[in-house]
Amino acid sequence: MLRRVVLFTFGLLLTVAPVFAQQGTAGLRGEVVDQQGAVLPGVSLVVTHQGSGLFRETTSGADGSFLMSAMTPGVYEVAAELQGFKKFLQREVRLEVGRTAQVHVELEVGGLTEAVTVSAEAPLVDTTSKEIGGVVSAQEFVDTPLFNRNFAGFLGMLPGVVANISLTTFGADSISVAGQNVRNVNYTMDGSNNNDTFNGGNGGAQARVPIEAVQEFQLLTGQFDAEYGLASGGVVNSVSKQGTNQFRGSAFSFFQDDKFTARDYFAVRDDLALPPTKQQQFGGTLGGPIIRNKAHFFTSVERVILDGGVTMIIPSRPEFNRTDFETTRVWNTFVRGDHQITQNNTWGLRWLREISPQPVQLNNTNWTPSRVEAETDVDWTVVGNLSSVIGATKVNTFRISAVKEDVLFGNPNFNATRDQRSLLPLLNHPSFSDQQSARASRRLDVAYGVDNVFAWFIPNKRGDHDVKVGVNYLYSSLRNEDFGNMNGTFSFNSDLDFDRGNPRTYPERFSIRVPNASNFLVKGHFIGMFAQNKWKLNNRLTLSVGARYDVEILPTANGNNPLFTGRDHSYPRDADNVSPRVGFSYALDGDGKSVLRGGTGLFFQRTSYTFINGFFSNGRFSDSFTVTFPTNNADTGPRNGNLPSDPFLVNGPVINRALLDAMFPPRTLQRNAGAVRFDNPDREVAWARQYSLGYERQLGRAMSVSVDLIRSEQRAQYMLKELNPGVRDSTSTLQNATIRRTNPLVGEVGEFASNVTVPINVGWIDYTSMQVAVDKRISGGNRVRMSYAWSRGRGNTDSGQGDAIQSQFLDDLR
Repeated sequence: MLRRVVLFTFGLLLTVAPVFAQQGTAGLRGEVVDQQGAVLPGVSLVVTHQGSGLFRETTSGADGSFLMSAMTPGVYEVAAELQGFKKFLQREVRLEVGRTAQVHVELEVGGLTEAVTVSAEAPLVDTTSKEIGGVVSAQEFVDTPLFNRNFAGFLGMLPGVVANISLTTFGADSISVAGQNVRNVNYTMDGSNNNDTFNGGNGGAQARVPIEAVQEFQLLTGQFDAEYGLASGGVVNSVSKQGTNQFRGSAFSFFQDDKFTARDYFAVRDDLALPPTKQQQFGGTLGGPIIRNKAHFFTSVERVILDGGVTMIIPSRPEFNRTDFETTRVWNTFVRGDHQITQNNTWGLRWLREISPQPVQLNNTNWTPSRVEAETDVDWTVVGNLSSVIGATKVNTFRISAVKEDVLFGNPNFNATRDQRSLLPLLNHPSFSDQQSARASRRLDVAYGVDNVFAWFIPNKRGDHDVKVGVNYLYSSLRNEDFGNMNGTFSFNSDLDFDRGNPRTYPERFSIRVPNASNFLVKGHFIGMFAQNKWKLNNRLTLSVGARYDVEILPTANGNNPLFTGRDHSYPRDADNVSPRVGFSYALDGDGKSVLRGGTGLFFQRTSYTFINGFFSNGRFSDSFTVTFPTNNADTGPRNGNLPSDPFLVNGPVINRALLDAMFPPRTLQRNAGAVRFDNPDREVAWARQYSLGYERQLGRAMSVSVDLIRSEQRAQYMLKELNPGVRDSTSTLQNATIRRTNPLVGEVGEFASNVTVPINVGWIDYTSMQVAVDKRISGGNRVRMSYAWSRGRGNTDSGQGDAIQSQFLDDLR
């Protein structure tokens, strides 16, 4: 099955005209008429990028109309010629990512040696699109201050978007769109995949796109066309700057140290020292011609040095109170090249790499100095594209891409020795944690993509048709190595240091990973096919009709999964994911300054590897799992003034390695004595249904106002059902009360000592919103925005990414 699907996909990629999805591009539509308003067919049009000189040619159709799709966003010059008429020239036509600009070409009778040059403001309203969202320009990036140079903060200026910004570290910022989980966002750079294979959109884009290298961002928050897949919440299209015929560069530098900061309230109260904080951001860009009007380059380099202050307050142990700082050291490098080979063929290459080590991380304010963590992260992405124009009405582009992340988390001592087992255990007290971190892991994920689309403009067939058909293929792999908690974790009921003579200072619980580190490889295939027709029936009404088919091939480890007994396949297959999407846009006036738009559609979510991780690392039999002693309760001895009775606790916070290795011999496959996670053979891909109705109006020359009503219904969301439920002996002190596993639903009675969970598609989230946006352009390239969203959400799951069913009692989910 897998081989047939993959071979079929590659067959399509080779036989369909080589074109990539139009994500990250713009369009230009117009009509050519004479002074009396009669249409003029056969008019030659040349559209030239004013900066680089790269150009596109076409001819007006029988009804005088023309459409150029897959255009690089930027500022263009439009020229039109026809024998017997003066040459037409209009400059400063701005094409924004994801939008179709309108140009009215009116030719005057005369000779070609004469020319008529017109100037007109680019319309603010796209009257041909049902999509909801907005564009953030490069000027706004430069003018708007931001803490850590991550573009996610800028996207929060659009309605219905909540930006999650890290205030203490150079964190992986993310956005939530239309009330959905942050993972339900698809990130692209210049039209190609830039997603985190493991986390989805939870950490934003895989490689951070530097804001100095960005021309503009488009964020689609609803009703995006069928060409967009792998997300139900939003689509982020980032478009990089390109080189021009002039050598141009820029430089920036921001500096701040502890002389510009003050101690916070708690540091002043406890008379703690001011930490030696600093923040340095510097870099620059350079672009220019390799061959004028044919080949250009653009590059940027960015450096971020950040030492962020943190105040640590532990009321029960004031001797641990202190000010400290986290450290971040980042290099971000971007290179882009574009070359127009012939009149109809252009190719380009983009390369983005970021190294972002954080030698000291303080994720909580109750860690002692020895408890700190560290992270080393290297991300890169590369995109190659070949774009071709066939005749006057067809555009083909072929793109390949690769995205990679290599990240190391956890204990700084582990990063140096790679031997977590030899390190001191973590000590978790009620108010603070001490000694050495239990976190230690490495994640290597790689994704390769190939994308094709055929775009065809068909005029004067009961209206004009902008048709696109395409195939997208993505292969991704994840190598996950987890050494976490091989040094063990002891939990205490007291904040006192361990005293062998005081029973109350002994630990009451112990957990540790046995017998080995976790090391597994996950491979997946994501295949999408779509057909889209934007049908402009007349000058006012445009219908958008499309459908998309997506399939995920994600083999999971189910060799010892009892739920697959008798099944004819080894992992879930959900092969009927067809998502129709329809909508309309209606221009309410002849000038195209106001539009009524709406639509409905189905959107399937991509399953992130975070979700399926547990099927590999927490199976029925494993060579790496976490055990807890006692298993289903805390040892009540210490809190009652008695020594603990559990053999792993009687010596205090010292690991009995001999006993542990006897129970779980290293390098052996064992029955999992900890939490078990099974995959569900009936699991389906989660999805969302959307409805929208909106109105947008241009006021004057430079202001637009929009109001959109949006309804999102997420269904088949993942929630975890407990297959080995238990009941506590009492409710007086839940931490102490023993859990009795009274009703095991899988395996033999007593086979599973702890939780056994399986994902089921019972989660749902409903979201209703009214979103208002005001956008005003001001002279000098400045811009004013106002966004407002009123929303109401309800459901039975927080995220839909595998939340526990809190209402389950035994086998009753309610």
